Amino acid sequence: TQLGFSDHAAAKELRNEYFQKYHSTAKALTMAEADGRLPVGARFNTEMLSEWWATTLEFDSFLQPDATFIADLRASPLKLVAFSNAPRKYALKVLGALGLRDIFADDHIFAVDDVLPACKPERAAFDRVLEKIGARADQCVMVEDSMKNIRVAKALGMRTVLVCGASSGHSDAIAGEATKPGDSPCPTDAAIDAVIRTCDEMRTRLPSLWETPPHFQLT
Repeated sequence: TQLGFSDHAAAKELRNEYFQKYHSTAKALTMAEADGRLPVGARFNTEMLSEWWATTLEFDSFLQPDATFIADLRASPLKLVAFSNAPRKYALKVLGALGLRDIFADDHIFAVDDVLPACKPERAAFDRVLEKIGARADQCVMVEDSMKNIRVAKALGMRTVLVCGASSGHSDAIAGEATKPGDSPCPTDAAIDAVIRTCDEMRTRLPSLWETPPHFQLT
């Protein structure tokens, strides 16, 4: 309603159209404004979206900490980086609800605010993060549920892990399509090095990442 759409359906239709192109609601609405597609007189502000999500959504009702995953990350010898296409305030609230906020150093949390005008899956967004953390793509493992992001990460030289969902069936494809139109998980894609259902399977599937020195090797 803050942008003046006539109803929820009209707003969602435009969001999905632009989300397929840009893979981030913040960038999608920024570009929709630039293209003159927002309601007359509407101005989009990323900070406004970030604040609304962070203060309105009931994160704890949908997200719960996973003790196994948290313990595995705490034991990891890797440099851990969180990279989200969401605005920073939203991303921090998600990490907090999952019990992961203190796992990642402040300067190793990247939101869409940090890479605009680029965003995942654009190469410029990945390059920005790699520059900031002082790493090469071939030194990194990308853990993702987005096929678009997986394919670009692989093309850059990263090893890739697809998180496909707790049940390996039609319902996951529907869920993926609902949140990321045209981007539902495809475990057989050539850009994927490893597939896990949920993140707490990481250490079992890829124990070599916890070795010293860490390296990528499937079990």
